[in-house]
Amino acid sequence: MRDELLNVRAELDGLREAMSRRAVIEQAKGVFMERYGVDDEGAFARLVSLSQSTNVKLVQIAADVVARSGIGGADNGRAHWIDRALDAFGEPALVLSPVPTERGAVADFQVDHANRSVLRWLGRPRDRVVRSAVSELFPAASGTLLVNACRRTLATGTAVGGPWLPGEDDGEKRGVRLHAARIATVVLVTWQRATGESDPL
Repeated sequence: MRDELLNVRAELDGLREAMSRRAVIEQAKGVFMERYGVDDEGAFARLVSLSQSTNVKLVQIAADVVARSGIGGADNGRAHWIDRALDAFGEPALVLSPVPTERGAVADFQVDHANRSVLRWLGRPRDRVVRSAVSELFPAASGTLLVNACRRTLATGTAVGGPWLPGEDDGEKRGVRLHAARIATVVLVTWQRATGESDPL
């Protein structure tokens, strides 16, 4: 009798966990449907492709998407904590999340968090930077280099560093060194003025 009770309890725990995972995945699908204007199937395909390209479990991808969206207070103050931590850096720092296509490729990255140094660098208020695409903030070659560096970091999990020209028209913004590192399913990007020669991205 005791073994049967333990089996029933284990089965019930398994069902609860499965329901919890499904709820998180459904919420993440809803975020992708609203954000990218896709249907239920398209949203799920994007979640699966992110899971496969980053080698992170689908439920973790979904949990990260939900946490970053702030659904129902899901971030538990995480956004404010990250903003404070990034603002402590003297150099510009961004947290970027991938924008997947229906076929699984990462087309661009969206700004989830930007510190004060980035806002000063770009000369824009936070509400004009957060949720923007990298390709909008850094057009032409500088945006392409940044997206490619973030793609490589996301796919391999390896930090990437190298020279970057985020403000090609402004001599003061020339010659910086970019650093990109994957943290779960997002990429942390920082940059600082270059002090010497470095390897290309």
